[in-house]
Amino acid sequence: MHPPAAGRRTPLLLLLTSAAIVLAGCSGGKVATMHLPAAAGASGGQSSGAAPEISVEPSDGSTDVALNAVVTVEATGGALDSVVVHPNSDPSAIAGTLATDQQSWKSTAALDPGVSYVVDASAHTPSGDATTIRASFTTTKVRTRLTTAATPSDGDVVGVGMPIRMRFNNPISPDRQTKLVQQVQVTSTPPVNGAWHWFSPYEVHWRPQDPWPVNTKVTVDAHLRGFDAGDGVWGLGDWTSNFSISPDKHVSILDNSTHQMQVFNNDQLLYTWPISMGRPSLPTLEGTLVVLYRQQDVLMDSRTIGIPRDSPDGYYEHVFWNTAISSDGFFIHSAPWSIWAQGSRNVSHGCVNLSPDRATTFFNWSHVGDIVQVKNTGRTADAGDGEGDWQIPFEQYANSGGASTPTPTPRQAGGL
Repeated sequence: MHPPAAGRRTPLLLLLTSAAIVLAGCSGGKVATMHLPAAAGASGGQSSGAAPEISVEPSDGSTDVALNAVVTVEATGGALDSVVVHPNSDPSAIAGTLATDQQSWKSTAALDPGVSYVVDASAHTPSGDATTIRASFTTTKVRTRLTTAATPSDGDVVGVGMPIRMRFNNPISPDRQTKLVQQVQVTSTPPVNGAWHWFSPYEVHWRPQDPWPVNTKVTVDAHLRGFDAGDGVWGLGDWTSNFSISPDKHVSILDNSTHQMQVFNNDQLLYTWPISMGRPSLPTLEGTLVVLYRQQDVLMDSRTIGIPRDSPDGYYEHVFWNTAISSDGFFIHSAPWSIWAQGSRNVSHGCVNLSPDRATTFFNWSHVGDIVQVKNTGRTADAGDGEGDWQIPFEQYANSGGASTPTPTPRQAGGL
């Protein structure tokens, strides 16, 4: 989880001419004008008497101002000398930029919720007339902050098939999904092409077009402070995550027609192992999957896949050396009870059975994100199995224009 970081404020004070006089203490929204002596060389040495006008948006006294509002200060008939925007209780100014012609200034940082802000600005004319202004406004309050659970986590080393996954605590409506992913930048060394895909209003993934090159360094920058998720839900912090791709490309190919598993390291065959996969009534997932996690000991209960424990097919036991290849219970694991069938028959409840020594070797060798290709089972993996990323052709993958993938029909999960 990436807790929202508090927004930093950078002191900003633009002092651009010695002719300006900032009148501190002006009441909110009132304009104070002082006529200064003309600059050297001005006609007659007298001011024209026409002071510049300063306008502020949000206007003075505004309330319920959005956190992503851009504070804009403009000078008419003169040039801005200084602009300072800060919370009423804190003199630290928010960041902003002054136009090259000094006619306008715009904030570049999101605002904080439920805060009264003060805007102090001054401007002058070429003849020396000056204006200062103070205005104030109050930002909206937040019902809920938007938080993100993201994987890979900062500092992780993952396999070449690992997508970037972000899950939110509140749904993102289709009309806001494009805007959200525009706030998140994925950069890598070396650069790779990739795209975003919304699997639900709560979850979006980024996938490279092809498996990551080994040793790739990846940075995810999420600029979600000030993002309006709707219904009073706002992003209140930015976060950055850095992860790396393993120096070794791990790919395993499991073929249901041969009952064999081939394990490749950097495209070189390491092992060919006999396996037993899901029986015809409970087939193993088919498709390009990835290792999601590893767990040395899993208590497997047949009731979770609809089989009573006391039935002939029931079970309730600890299973060891489990490498997960789905989010709904499909594992490659140790199965000493099915060694007799491994290499010739499918007898499992959906999982991939290996002998204990081979399951241990695979468990210790695997990285989260390694590719596992399962062939010829007849049960194609999809988003319901947590494995939709590599089943979708890349040219159809990007859907951040707001079209979310329909929720798949619930199906029976994997078993022992």
